[in-house]
Amino acid sequence: MDLNVILAAVSVLIFVALLAFFAFLVKHQADVEPEEKPVYGVELLEQHYAPGSTVEQPTPYYVAPIPAAPDPLEISANLDKKIVVGAAMLFGLFGLIGAYLLIQPALRAEAVEHQLSLDVRRGKALYASLCYDCHGRDGRGGTNPEGKQLPGLPLNKAEFKYEAIKADPAAVERVRRLLVSTIEQGRERPAPAYSMPAWARSHGGPLGAWQIKQLADLIMYGHDEDWADMPHIREEHGQTVAEVVPDPPKPPSGDVIARQVCAVCHSFTAGQASTSPLAPNLARYGVEGPIVAELRRAKDSGDADWLVKWVTNPASIKPGSAMPPYGQSAGGQLPEASVRLVVQYLLTLGR
Repeated sequence: MDLNVILAAVSVLIFVALLAFFAFLVKHQADVEPEEKPVYGVELLEQHYAPGSTVEQPTPYYVAPIPAAPDPLEISANLDKKIVVGAAMLFGLFGLIGAYLLIQPALRAEAVEHQLSLDVRRGKALYASLCYDCHGRDGRGGTNPEGKQLPGLPLNKAEFKYEAIKADPAAVERVRRLLVSTIEQGRERPAPAYSMPAWARSHGGPLGAWQIKQLADLIMYGHDEDWADMPHIREEHGQTVAEVVPDPPKPPSGDVIARQVCAVCHSFTAGQASTSPLAPNLARYGVEGPIVAELRRAKDSGDADWLVKWVTNPASIKPGSAMPPYGQSAGGQLPEASVRLVVQYLLTLGR
């Protein structure tokens, strides 16, 4: 059971018990010390003068009350009443605190739900402005109704929906981290594939942490009607309903790719050692290569793609090779077109 509920229940019980106790005290005091009726005029004179006494001053037709000495019992009674009233107010405050603790879980849940609906609404505005063109008007990527292929991956899918994964808290946390980190850092992909830019301010983008949370909330908690609103949001902001897809980036040349990828281990300068002692110098590879015996046998077999297969997945030619795979088909980072550009460049070295 929620600790707040337990504390609230105990607080309310104590409050009710104290109210009952002080009610008993008030009633008991009224029973044992009944309130005396105030005495005025002649009756007051009779209290101060014995029967038959002569009053020196003529008594006017209106007799003002003659103040009596303070009655200790009256003072005590008033003080007791003030103490009771003050205590009742104090414990009333305690009772209100207990009542708040009792309803706090419901209030907190309602506040969380309200904040989430606001975040989804603001996430829609961000998506319509920043993500719409690549991921599509319905968040499903693919091909838009006009037949144009969209570069962004689908976001409006079951694997990302909270309702579909809420039974597994670990999955919810994993999806949240994936969405937030991808939006923050972007996703680099070699040309001619599209790359997703980094959107977090910490990575040079325009969005703060709360805005990134709002986009993630849209993806995880947005309903079909939320995604259906995207074209209307675009129209309200004077943007076209049809996605505006930028031209794909031009693929870099083979030498640029090689110096970005291969130069991490290999040297391309004659006489200069490679950064990895296991990586040979490639400055004259087009003349002296292949260097690995297994690769020479692959070339001698007459296979025209001997070097393409090596760059794609060296372990397929030499099991246990220290060189990692670079072709996407083998789990690497380069599409086949980029691998072939690198191979063409390597075969020109030294010529």
